[in-house]
Amino acid sequence: MPNFISPKINFKIMEPIIIYPKNPRQYSVIKALLEEMKVKFKAPAQEKDETLMTKEQFYAKIDRAAKQAEAGKKIKLTPELEKELFGGVL
Repeated sequence: MPNFISPKINFKIMEPIIIYPKNPRQYSVIKALLEEMKVKFKAPAQEKDETLMTKEQFYAKIDRAAKQAEAGKKIKLTPELEKELFGGVL
């Protein structure tokens, strides 16, 4: 029977790391990196929330709305339109 040398391997259990990506691009890059490195990870299933945006996107949207209002592109909120939009919530 051959004599095999068995090296002592000390496996250390690593602590989990919680990562909070700031935007979808960071999320996809981090996820791709972990997959490429074959790192076990768990990403919670989330519905894509179309209302989330970065601070820059938010302020750009506000700026566009202000420019439209200055250009006269605005809608008067009538009681009928209010009822249609808010359905009596207000």
